[in-house]
Amino acid sequence: MQKSISISTDVFAAIWANRQGGEDSEDAILRRVLKCPYPSKSSSTAGSAPQGGVNDSRNGVQFPEGFEAIRAYKGVEYKATATNGIWLRQDTGDRFSTLNQLNGTIADGNENIWNGNWKYRSDSGKLISINTLRT
Repeated sequence: MQKSISISTDVFAAIWANRQGGEDSEDAILRRVLKCPYPSKSSSTAGSAPQGGVNDSRNGVQFPEGFEAIRAYKGVEYKATATNGIWLRQDTGDRFSTLNQLNGTIADGNENIWNGNWKYRSDSGKLISINTLRT
């Protein structure tokens, strides 16, 4: 359920001044600042799932809680963890609702995240494209 509150312009500006990458609403900013957990999918948040992780319903992929996505770009390895409906970028702690948003903070220009650059490590230790997880 959404609630509306009245705040002054300076408080509104202060909320947005505290914004971190991937936070695209006052709710997302205040959840982090106030340490409120992200609601489960049944509560309404599109990216979350009852068992945690991140649900990409558009591509038919459920990334389980703790799933680690890995990407190399210009000689640097980046990692992100699927947790409570968001992607947590490991090097900065920034949170993103989609892997596309996260990727935009790493790679120059628009890029299809399913093109093979994002990978995960299999049980055998081999890096595999996340594209293999799509249904």
